[in-house]
Amino acid sequence: MKRFKILNIWVDELNMKQALERVNEFIRIGKGVHTVFASNPEKNFSVPENQFLFSMFKQADMLIPDGIGMVLAARWLYGSNLERVPGCELMQNTCAMAADKGYKIFIYGAKEEVNEAAVETLKKRHPTIEIVGRQNGYLPEDEMPDLIDRINQSGAEILFLALGSPKQELWIATYRDQLKTVRVCQGIGGTLDVLAGTVKRAPEFYCKTGLEWLYRLMSEPSRLKRQLSLPKFAFQVFRSGMMKKRNNRKAEML
Repeated sequence: MKRFKILNIWVDELNMKQALERVNEFIRIGKGVHTVFASNPEKNFSVPENQFLFSMFKQADMLIPDGIGMVLAARWLYGSNLERVPGCELMQNTCAMAADKGYKIFIYGAKEEVNEAAVETLKKRHPTIEIVGRQNGYLPEDEMPDLIDRINQSGAEILFLALGSPKQELWIATYRDQLKTVRVCQGIGGTLDVLAGTVKRAPEFYCKTGLEWLYRLMSEPSRLKRQLSLPKFAFQVFRSGMMKKRNNRKAEML
């Protein structure tokens, strides 16, 4: 599997089917905790600000191309046929696979009512799913040892963290060595809100055309400040690609 460097971060060259196959391999034959993080343009600017997070991100076992910006950047810089793998969809597909194969799941994060409603939604969709534990994201730090113990006692092989970025990445970096049975840990951001119905995902048209970011901006104008990173990212990728092509031409002339 190829891993591309896109400006300041990385992304793996894979599609949804390959991502699921890797998750399955992590559970069946993996040792220790395998981390799955989403790679998108916003993280190109936020991740490098924290050296601890930057190192954790670089060493992740799978960096999925969550944003269309990463897909287009990989095509421009490397000629890759990279496909988008939305974290929200990977989580739900992983749940379907877990229900089929009997893998145990623990879900940590979001508000209590959101966490509970999301779990109920998953149970209705997949009657055989084994969600062996859950916890909302508002747990005091001094109660974290008890949470770790509950996760270990549950025998969960999959842990979904819905704490938002970078909190979820920092959490797994801090506590991964204490997890005994977890083999896959995926940061899922606001996915539980989508499952609970408190946040509506973009219609299929926007998702398929790579314009989900535009729908979210229209639905949540408060996201404008965050979205300003997109044109900055696009400009830097374009400039990097032009420099790469110019250097290649110079090398061919020598």
